[in-house]
Amino acid sequence: MSGKMATEIQIVVHEGVNEPLVTQVRTWANQVLERRGLPSPPFHLCITIWETVEKLQAFYREEKEELGVVTGEESDFLATHDAWRGYPRIHICQERLKGIPAAIVQGAVHHEIGHALHHGTREFYTFRFSGRLQEVARSHGLDFPLLQQCVYLLSVAVKDREVVQWLGEIGLGFSQVALLQHLISETEEERRIWQVISGSPGLKRIALASFLKTLLPIEAMTSVGFEGAQPLRDRWNEAYAWLPPRELDGLSRFAQWVPNPEGKTFQDRLEEAALRLIADP
Repeated sequence: MSGKMATEIQIVVHEGVNEPLVTQVRTWANQVLERRGLPSPPFHLCITIWETVEKLQAFYREEKEELGVVTGEESDFLATHDAWRGYPRIHICQERLKGIPAAIVQGAVHHEIGHALHHGTREFYTFRFSGRLQEVARSHGLDFPLLQQCVYLLSVAVKDREVVQWLGEIGLGFSQVALLQHLISETEEERRIWQVISGSPGLKRIALASFLKTLLPIEAMTSVGFEGAQPLRDRWNEAYAWLPPRELDGLSRFAQWVPNPEGKTFQDRLEEAALRLIADP
């Protein structure tokens, strides 16, 4: 399998993975790679397909322990990406995809390839916690472990926004509509969690950061007038209608605010976003 430019693509298939899934992943990955026009594509991209969630989780535990990585539970996603070793990696789990329609899996693969192309270096997976950010966080109920979690979740949302907007621009936004529809189709667990933690200022901000994972990409598609984006935004409003009006308004304002990227690194933009979310939820 090969993409344009000079990117070396490696697909690692673990024992027990069905060949039709491998073929589909290769096809969907190429749908993105054949369209990309990045000035500096990654030299190497590794896609690993695992048979079971248990094996994927074991891999992540070992990687995190060896590299000192602190993140959430990656196996909750349909597919994942990282660059912890200095090059982009994508992980897909056959068991996790059981019963998921092909159009949604296609959207997930497109999405992760987009991350590999845009966020394929360590810069996007290591976070800076300035004295100012820590001070603001403490004043709003977030100790350092909670701040780490909040910034991690916010980084996911910010990167997702960038990827979804780019995929829309190159003609693959249809797959992201399918993926986002799936992600917001069931929010009952989030509603239950919100009822438990909404009284805690720190935990509330972590929850709001997690809700932005779908809202920021949807808002990006809406802002550029992508077909199907407004109905998707309406569905998001319905899915999260249980949130209090104040929080809904705050999330909407945050999603419509876009930090000026000129002259700023990803870390700069992420800190700016974190300060805004924490101080003005």
